[in-house]
Amino acid sequence: MEKLYVNEIRSNGEASTIGLFYSRSEAETIVAQLLRVEEKSDCRYEIVEATRHVLSVKDSQRSQTAEKQ
Repeated sequence: MEKLYVNEIRSNGEASTIGLFYSRSEAETIVAQLLRVEEKSDCRYEIVEATRHVLSVKDSQRSQTAEKQ
């Protein structure tokens, strides 16, 4: 079974996970719905495999820590 996260990346660089989905078509449907929400027009979305999500979050935290230093 495929496990995918949909992540939202805001224009200020903040990222959050929208949810866990079990098919690419389900994840793509959610992204399409979010792109139609006017308040989310400055956000971008990425669909990543659940195993990659952990690495993505760690990389994001490292880059934020490096930027603060």
